[in-house]
Amino acid sequence: MINQSSLTPKAKTTLRTILATLLILAVLAACTTPTPTATPFPTNIPEPTAAPTPSEGPTAVSVPSLTPTRIASHLFDVAWDDRAIFREGLIGAEQAVLDQLSGASVYHIDLQIPDDFSLLQGREEVRYTNQEDEPLDEVYFRLFANTAGGAAAVSAVRVDGQDVEPVYELWNSAVRVPLPVALLPGERAVIQMDFEVEVPREMGGNYGLFGYFDGVLVLDEFYPVIPVYDDERAGPEPAEGWNVEVPSPGGDITYFDASLYLVRVTAPAALTVVASGVEAGRECKADTCVLTFAAGPARDFYLAASENYTVISERVGGTTVNSYAFPERADGAGLALQFATDALKSFNARFGVYPYTEFDVVSTPMLALGMEYPGVVAIALNLYDPNEEVRGLPSQVMLEGTVAHEVAHQWFYNAVGNDQVDEPWLDEAIVQYVTGLYHLDVGGERAAQGWRDGLYYRWDRVERADIPIGMPVRAYTGGEYGAIVYGRGPLFVEALAKEMGQETFDEFLRDYYTSHKWGIGTGDAFRQLAEHHCQCDLTALFEEWVYEK
Repeated sequence: MINQSSLTPKAKTTLRTILATLLILAVLAACTTPTPTATPFPTNIPEPTAAPTPSEGPTAVSVPSLTPTRIASHLFDVAWDDRAIFREGLIGAEQAVLDQLSGASVYHIDLQIPDDFSLLQGREEVRYTNQEDEPLDEVYFRLFANTAGGAAAVSAVRVDGQDVEPVYELWNSAVRVPLPVALLPGERAVIQMDFEVEVPREMGGNYGLFGYFDGVLVLDEFYPVIPVYDDERAGPEPAEGWNVEVPSPGGDITYFDASLYLVRVTAPAALTVVASGVEAGRECKADTCVLTFAAGPARDFYLAASENYTVISERVGGTTVNSYAFPERADGAGLALQFATDALKSFNARFGVYPYTEFDVVSTPMLALGMEYPGVVAIALNLYDPNEEVRGLPSQVMLEGTVAHEVAHQWFYNAVGNDQVDEPWLDEAIVQYVTGLYHLDVGGERAAQGWRDGLYYRWDRVERADIPIGMPVRAYTGGEYGAIVYGRGPLFVEALAKEMGQETFDEFLRDYYTSHKWGIGTGDAFRQLAEHHCQCDLTALFEEWVYEK
């Protein structure tokens, strides 16, 4: 095993070029794996009721002036509109957005992690603003732990201090909270609840991203979270009101608005806790520590913890990059840190500077190769083993591509949101394409070609079928999702760049990021902006590659 830290810059580039050519045979699914075995749903919470019928979304109009909040936070001595605690987590140029997103949901969460990691207990308060143009009679929360091998339930649900009875739906993956009084456009409500989550010890659904495995606690979507309400969405499917459906066994499952998170974690003092955002407070007594994290704007909040983590760090501009791994995987942690910093530099220059003051790469057990979260990327443990081969390739090859892919998601998924359930190509295909740009920047043309050849190899798994890339996750069968969204999808983006001209396309993609940052991008908005930049009609190209026939 060559320790890259001892190589000269020229030698590093040469090694990367050689390694990148191996990607011709790679099946680089940075966020996916073969469909995991379904996990039975928990039996200790209410039986599911009939699924809700999504209402037709209203036409989007300007949101009226926001009304004052009716109830203060009980969990934190921080006013709902106080943005000061979140500023430390954003570089100076990004801090103004905190005042611009006045209607963003604000989550206050108090989480208790026991010594045996078996049962999480929490309290949550959310200040929710109706940013639609019609009254809302209910608010949905997703309970994704119930589809990932855990068992989650809520209790003591209140809306502005008034008790309400929650209704479990969609095989307990969602809970509907009725509002005592309809929430008019521009009005705000504070929704409070307690929650408990049983933590699995065996990997279940959603790629084993939630549970306690191999000495690591991984908490993907552990808390009740509000999905997007689409009042009007351009795209292959009509707007659907609340985005709630039973998650597909393959592909990403989330679709959230950018929100603000203030999270207090009480945990064993021996744990090293890695989380979205920045640590805003720490108090330790005896064997317990109370940590406070402030994150946002962010699509969701993630946490991983272990007694065995060590960390190494490096600076990229105004951002501290941290790499967490077990001591025996120090070489892998060093490589992950190098790949992450190189990717940040590449994407900072191409799209706009990474918005946060912290970025974490954490090694965790999972059935996928990697997973993206706001300010954090989780990378599979086995990629850190220098003696490991992953899908027939040296682990270092897979580690570099996976880290670069997940770093790119900080621009396309977190900063620019999209419906990852119904339009997964809009982040995954773009991210696969820009991962090729990373290889071009750090390894040159030969490295980029190696990555591109790997995309064709992936598409070959379905014999280069012209299956549309723009379908929902649930519409793909077998290996189609990975082959089409991750293989054919970035090749469409490449074809789009060729049609528009590379310079025009580069300007367009940067504009797409800038104009949709902290909002929601759609396939139609993507196309319309591209046509604006190229002053051309892209209908035929999108019909050939994207739309269902």
